[in-house]
Order: sequence, then C-alpha cells, then structure tokens
Amino acid sequence: MKKVCSAILLFIFNFYFSQQVERLKIIKEKYDAEIQNMESSYKDALTKASLRKRAKIALKKDNEISSLKLKRDQEYEKELQNMQSAYPISDSNLTAPKDERYILPEYPDGMDAFKKEIANNFNAESQGIQGKGTLQSIVIFIIEKDGSIITAKGFGENPTFNREAEIAVLLTQKKWQPATKDGIPQRARLRVPFTLKFD
Repeated sequence: MKKVCSAILLFIFNFYFSQQVERLKIIKEKYDAEIQNMESSYKDALTKASLRKRAKIALKKDNEISSLKLKRDQEYEKELQNMQSAYPISDSNLTAPKDERYILPEYPDGMDAFKKEIANNFNAESQGIQGKGTLQSIVIFIIEKDGSIITAKGFGENPTFNREAEIAVLLTQKKWQPATKDGIPQRARLRVPFTLKFD
C-alpha cells in the first residue's frame, strides 16, 4: 500500500511540474503570436503612411511591442517563482556520483543540440540585460525520473540574464533520457553555463 501511495504521489508531482513547464511554452507561443500579428498590422500601416507619419507609427509599434514583452516577462517570472519554490536549488558544487553504476542523463540529440536549442530560446534583447564586458550565469536544472526538466535556477550577477537563461533551458522541447543507477531511473541535477559578451 505504501508503494502504491508513493507511486501515485510521484505521478501527481510529475504531472504538476510538467504542467508548469508547459505553461511557460504556452506563454511563449501566445506572446510570439501577438507580437507577430502586431508587426504585420503595423507593416501595412507603415507602407501606406507618408514619410512624416512613419516615425510616429514606428514609435507607437515599438512601445506596444515593448509592453507585450513586459507582460510576457512578468508571466514568465510568476511561473519561474512557482517552480523554484517547489524545488529550491542552491549554487552548491554539483558533481555526479562517483559510481560506475550511475549513468548521467542524455539529451536525445546530444549536448551540442541541447546547447543550440537553448541558444535559440535565449532572449538577448530582454530589457535589463545590459553591461560591459561579459555576463555569465550558471543554470542548474533538475531532470525528473521521466526525463522532463522540472525546474531551473540561474546563478550570476545579472538577475534578468539569469531569468532569461532559466527560461531558455525550460523551453527546450525534448525529454531527456533520465539518469539511471543499476538501470533504475534517478532524478538528476545538471548545470549549463551561459555567457554573453558586449562589444
């Protein structure tokens, strides 16, 4: 009976956290569509407007798109806080267990594909990502026994950069091959570095 209850609780938690990650993806799709529609509608207005009115129309478009991006970022922030409060992550040194029977998780297409996907997901134009030289963040994320990423936390000096790095990791599409020990799936913590250089 105890094993059955544990299995049911594990299923409920997995479902709950996969829903939170799914909500991030829904937020992204919703605002991507709204921004695309707004750009399309203003494109028509800009082509029909006189040279004099184009600057005003472009400014209005930029303001409205900035407003949409701010709303999107606020929704992202709320979801991230929910995820991170459920699974707090510290910046303690993360090392894989030194055990031959432990196999690290693997991304289906390999780490290079994972890094490329998070680079494509990363929003470098986010307000608040400013600086000189180099910004760095280390994102620690948890891969559940079913291969889904259930939370991520960025550690670096710029909070906005950390948040955008967390979102980039959480928006990846594919499930991981989970870590195993003696063939039994295990929850795992991994880390990925982010670096942004300013000219």
